[in-house]
Amino acid sequence: MARPSGRASRIDALKRLCEGGAIVHIADAAKQLDTSEITIRRDLCDGENGIVCLGGYIMFAEEKGERYSLTHAQGTNTIAKRRVAQEAAKLIEPEDTVFIDAGSTLEHLAPHVPQNANVTVVTQAMNIAESVVRLEGVTLLMVAGVYHAESGTFSSETALQMLREINITKGFFSAAGIHETEGVTCFHFHEVAVKKAAIARSQRRFLVADATKWGKLRPATFAHLSDFEAWIGQDESVAGSSDPA
Repeated sequence: MARPSGRASRIDALKRLCEGGAIVHIADAAKQLDTSEITIRRDLCDGENGIVCLGGYIMFAEEKGERYSLTHAQGTNTIAKRRVAQEAAKLIEPEDTVFIDAGSTLEHLAPHVPQNANVTVVTQAMNIAESVVRLEGVTLLMVAGVYHAESGTFSSETALQMLREINITKGFFSAAGIHETEGVTCFHFHEVAVKKAAIARSQRRFLVADATKWGKLRPATFAHLSDFEAWIGQDESVAGSSDPA
């Protein structure tokens, strides 16, 4: 690749390297652009060009050039999502206080929460709450704040304070990417604090994600695989590692 001159030209070249959702190590990018890693980090520091450098890797901050949309995600890979979510639901027992994370996978778990069993569901996600309120004898604790339409979630300092006061027996967490070295990731930075607070308050923690998430690196890291008791969906991670998200 010919050496691009100027910041705009370098950013365009980096976008070409990341086409198709590719994740490029900054050292490889610097070599291909015949520039320095410091220059690339400086070019991408403001995060306003749709491409970011996280953990030494360069990637699009948005999926396939479009910002993550819960509505779109709800229509993709539904069979696998439904299967892993229903498997996770088997872990919920009477008297449990469970955290159900946001996203299109765990909305398949919510309808299977045991009814009339003194179960409490804690969530920051509108789609989860809308499902839980239809269940008989299930208490809903909605973590509120500023609403983020793209992910269908709420976040605020009040939400974090609320989570610090709840004793969660089991937490079920979703992910947009699970990376061998960089950890468990999501698209939006506003989700990170809520996810981390819920992880900290959960006595048992389960990652619920189908195998297509393996090997994917999204912009915001909120945990590592070692933070979870089990990854529900891991059994197919090798076979499904090349599948699209």
